[in-house]
Amino acid sequence: MSNIEWLIKYERESTKLDFKREQYQKEKFQDLIKDIMSMANAPVEGKKYIIVGVKEKPDNTKEYFSINKDEFVDQATYQQIIRENVEPIIDFSYYPIEFDGILFGIFEIERCDNPPYMMKKDYKGILKKGECYVRRGTQQERMTRRDLDDILSFKSKYQFNGKILVGFNKKLDKKLTVNAVKEFTLPSTEAKEKIETILEERKINAKFGLSNVELLGLKMNFGYPFNSLPYEERTTETLKENLEKVEETYYEHDMYYIGEELSEKINLTLRNDGEGYVEDVSIQIKIPKTEGIWVMDEIPREPVSKNDFLGPVYMHNNFQYPSVKDEERLYIIEENIGNLKHHQYQEAFNENLRIFFNPNSINKTFTWTYTIFAKNLPSPITGELTVEVV
Repeated sequence: MSNIEWLIKYERESTKLDFKREQYQKEKFQDLIKDIMSMANAPVEGKKYIIVGVKEKPDNTKEYFSINKDEFVDQATYQQIIRENVEPIIDFSYYPIEFDGILFGIFEIERCDNPPYMMKKDYKGILKKGECYVRRGTQQERMTRRDLDDILSFKSKYQFNGKILVGFNKKLDKKLTVNAVKEFTLPSTEAKEKIETILEERKINAKFGLSNVELLGLKMNFGYPFNSLPYEERTTETLKENLEKVEETYYEHDMYYIGEELSEKINLTLRNDGEGYVEDVSIQIKIPKTEGIWVMDEIPREPVSKNDFLGPVYMHNNFQYPSVKDEERLYIIEENIGNLKHHQYQEAFNENLRIFFNPNSINKTFTWTYTIFAKNLPSPITGELTVEVV
């Protein structure tokens, strides 16, 4: 016998269980809102149920009323009504279950760990914004101050009251020292200089009537539409075109060089020093946007040219890279971490942040601010980290 079948056959209405003869229709949605809200606010542990298709009689016997399958209300309809009118969100489902030839509707309400739940707007002039109801036994009543105290006391049992430590490594250092890139030459710059050198040599050769290398270039260009020839073997006209487009041609190479060769790869480490899990953890880091640093918004793609006729093939893994938003004055980094186990270290990012510290950042110190959000935190946790560039 299933738990639901047991409830229907043997249990009586209580704080955690209510019976309804028929489904909630549109003209009675205010009753749905009050019933779900009241159940969610009841300071008792475990799942709570409203079972449709049952009438409990004064003599404690029950009468059953089967729901027509064609008239069974989709749970999305009920969830939308609650979501639009009650805050915060109440997790519940509505599903059918059939036994002894009778189809029942089951409202299952769980994880009510963020009370009080209340009206966030007026509904049909019947329910008012800010109203709050709680179920006591088989009755629902407006919430009183004592009810609120009971709810907050109940809620505190499920909230995390320990510490979450954040740092740059398992030592949880609050300060990180990095080296700025003092000198560098981008692939596009190297290509530009090489093309300019070849063009200058040819200009000098032409001036003094030296051998014409154009014939070799013309000969070798034939049959190579994708121009995979070394620069020395290309025509002067082609080289001039290459020079005009050198930054565009080498853009991917430049980004890969900056991101994978020059940038610091940085992660944060979290440690839950409490005695329980921290649920649905996410972190937000704010980094001041200055001339000296560049936080890359993706892992640069490495150009791997396997076949000139197929074009370049790019290998990258950005789906695990944290979200990076480039705001006017800040880089905002966000990542969902999930549950944070107690007394264990957890890296904040699946993929390290790529941050380029150019020469303008030398001898500067940057303050990063972080905010940790979680389902069972009384309030977000905030803190600061320091990055010193030398």
